[in-house]
Amino acid sequence: MSTTSRVFESISSSDRTSLRAPLALVLLSLALGYAVLQNGGVLLTEWNVCLLLIGLAAFICWTGRLSPATAAASSGPGPLVLLLFLGYIAFQCLPLPVGLLRILSPERARILDTLARVAAPVHFAPLATTPATTFLYLFRFIGYTTAFLAIREMSRRWSAQRRWLAVMPVVAFAALEAALGLWQNGAGEEVQGTYVNRNHFAGFLEMALPLALAYGIALLGWRRAQRSSPTLRIVAACTVLILVGTIFAGLLCSLSKMGFVAGLGGLFTMAVLTAAGRLRGWKLGLAVAGIAVLVLFLFVFLPSDELVARFGGVAAQGDAAAEGRWPIWRDTLHLVAAYPIFGSGLGTYAGAFLKYQTSIVDRLFDFAHNDYLQLAAELGAAGFLLLAALVLPVVANAFRAATRSRDPDTRWMAMGCAGAFTAIGLHSLADFNTYIPANALLLAWIGGISAGLPAQAKPAASRPDRQLAERRIALCLAGLLVVYAPAWILFRTAFRSDPRAESVFCRFGICDTDAVIAAETLDHAGNVAAVPEAVLLKALGRDPHSPDRWCDAADGFLRSGEWNQAEYCLSRARALGPNIPPVLMRVSDSYFRLDQIRLALEQRSHILQETDTYDGLIFDWYGTKKLAASVILANGLPDDTRAGRAYLRHLMTLDQSRDAAEAWSWNIGHGYVDDRLANDYLGFLVNRQEFEAAAQAWALYLGPRREGYLETNWIYNGEFENELSGSPFDWRIDQRDDVDVSRDARMAHGGTHSLRIEFAGKDNLNYSYVSETAFVKPGRYRFEAWVRTERITTDEGVGFQILDATGSARLDVRTERLTGTNDWKRIERVFDVAPQTKLVRIQVVRQPSLRFDNKISGTVWIDSVRLTPGNREIGR
Repeated sequence: MSTTSRVFESISSSDRTSLRAPLALVLLSLALGYAVLQNGGVLLTEWNVCLLLIGLAAFICWTGRLSPATAAASSGPGPLVLLLFLGYIAFQCLPLPVGLLRILSPERARILDTLARVAAPVHFAPLATTPATTFLYLFRFIGYTTAFLAIREMSRRWSAQRRWLAVMPVVAFAALEAALGLWQNGAGEEVQGTYVNRNHFAGFLEMALPLALAYGIALLGWRRAQRSSPTLRIVAACTVLILVGTIFAGLLCSLSKMGFVAGLGGLFTMAVLTAAGRLRGWKLGLAVAGIAVLVLFLFVFLPSDELVARFGGVAAQGDAAAEGRWPIWRDTLHLVAAYPIFGSGLGTYAGAFLKYQTSIVDRLFDFAHNDYLQLAAELGAAGFLLLAALVLPVVANAFRAATRSRDPDTRWMAMGCAGAFTAIGLHSLADFNTYIPANALLLAWIGGISAGLPAQAKPAASRPDRQLAERRIALCLAGLLVVYAPAWILFRTAFRSDPRAESVFCRFGICDTDAVIAAETLDHAGNVAAVPEAVLLKALGRDPHSPDRWCDAADGFLRSGEWNQAEYCLSRARALGPNIPPVLMRVSDSYFRLDQIRLALEQRSHILQETDTYDGLIFDWYGTKKLAASVILANGLPDDTRAGRAYLRHLMTLDQSRDAAEAWSWNIGHGYVDDRLANDYLGFLVNRQEFEAAAQAWALYLGPRREGYLETNWIYNGEFENELSGSPFDWRIDQRDDVDVSRDARMAHGGTHSLRIEFAGKDNLNYSYVSETAFVKPGRYRFEAWVRTERITTDEGVGFQILDATGSARLDVRTERLTGTNDWKRIERVFDVAPQTKLVRIQVVRQPSLRFDNKISGTVWIDSVRLTPGNREIGR
């Protein structure tokens, strides 16, 4: 008979006369599996189905006859701690006198006081900034607690081998998720299983992995069982270990960095606990060091190249530090400081954080990506300590049983639990797995197994009074779930958008204000209508911490012509979301309706200061409102390099030459222009054939570096003293393999540099790859350049050609061409420019030779190139 069959056979043994516990386990497994299947349980209706299953499972588990003599002593939190923590969350939802609120949560009271200007004074209010959300999280935790108590009751009553029944569903669901992830990987899709996010998929696998490994090892150790078939036992163990490999492979393929680290951390904990149970002193230290080296080896060599590349973002600096998490953690500390003792309310982070978010403002953060920080912000010091008192004994019992228990099954199960706690504890440093219902339920499940493990060799008898208290608590919580879950499902499916029904349900914490407002925007004919002001103010009263609610109220006051009230609401929205782009854009729209243009533009200017994500939307809005460029430059742009450049490029994209010229001057005045922007702007003007404007813009940008450009010399950088800028009015060099062209600091006619052109002697070149374009006006010009040559071969030498840059044949001037070796020699030509010519191109040329020996070699140096206008104009 197989070992697994032996486990199930024990259900009918003399001390297990009821099928209540296995049936409860089946219902709990259905709840866990359904939560995993439905995107991790993040969908409210589906999650409430899970809560209903948990409630029914608890009723089945706890309505049977108690047998204290057969149960091990309860470990983990007692009934009082459980009730205190759940009561604390309920206390956050309880309306308190505002006077008391000023003592307990001054920040909460200050924000409530701001309602007095637009609504009736508030006399009672809860600690939670959004009570409906905290109420929802209260029932989440009731569900977790109920599942925890049920699993703990089963674990402490079952024999050591039978406890693995509680592990089997976890291993099965994790293996199925991992298999789905591997299939996604093979299909080239993102590996995330049924979850929305790869990190939460990895979070589920990393908790299940140590338990699966412990189960497989325990199966191999059941050789002492008299009726155990060695072959079937080995097959069962190998099957489980194959599932372990599948889970680990799924974890690797998820490409979750912290998931991989957490998975290794869980395995490291198991290995260390195994060594601690068998070794002492220096041997234990040596073993731990060896385990650490092995884990480090796996960390370095096991991940794929893609996973290794993802670790590169961790070392970034600034807002990108820790992949953007560090700035959010820093801002979260300000939220913690604002609600230090009693928190902002469990689950309220998303709304309360907006006031304190200063980084990565183009994203709204519903979670802090650090469960410890977020829980500290939402629960405050009091609630966080209560939660620690709830969790730490459960974790400690797993570690204690792993090192002290003499029973192999108990010891391996404890090590699996300890590994799971380590994994999720590490991952919670950089993610929000415990806010995903399926993962939180799994954590409570593993906590129940851990709390039911006896740490002593022989289990002690439990206290009847404590067991009875636990039973009463479990039944009460189960009753709440069985009532609440169907009520929420009914509300969500039938009455969600009915204002009257929603108001009734909301008295019991089941609210959906957004759905009511959305329903009010449509009249009976289905047309868009204005939401009544009373509805908006009611919504504001429910959530005065939301800047969007204040914007809604401002819209209502604007429609009714109450300008002062509208301005007050807008000021409150700005105070509660001072850096949040969607909020500031709504505020800007309302100020524009109030004809307060400067304030409207200031909001959008602030957005441009913080992020580039909204550039297009903001610049398009400026265009839609037909605002003058001077007004935008004065009030709608921050004193910021990036925004100024982006606005100029936006105007160039729209082909708005006049406004672009104004923006160019503004950027020049603020020192925001660099070579790249200058080249883009000059290219824009040249394409529009505004050649003089382009040349003047280039001269303006050059400032002290212009070296007489457009004053005494119409050629820029004729001495080659500056690096080539890429400007349309700077030298252009098109490189060839057989010609080397570069600035030469060892040879110069004037200054310190010249241009060197070295021919390799491989081809009979038709060369014209060095040139500069110059703006000219009609008149006479003198061109001159100093040229030095060394061993230039063939009969065709190197000289200059001056052409009309538009491709016309109106101008074609050629200079003397040098061959052989010459010291510095001046080459010059005087020519006339007709009125039709606006640009000329001066290029270094060499014509192909017609002789047999025609491959040019040698070196040419060019320096002191000048183009100066004469006194006589042509055609005037």
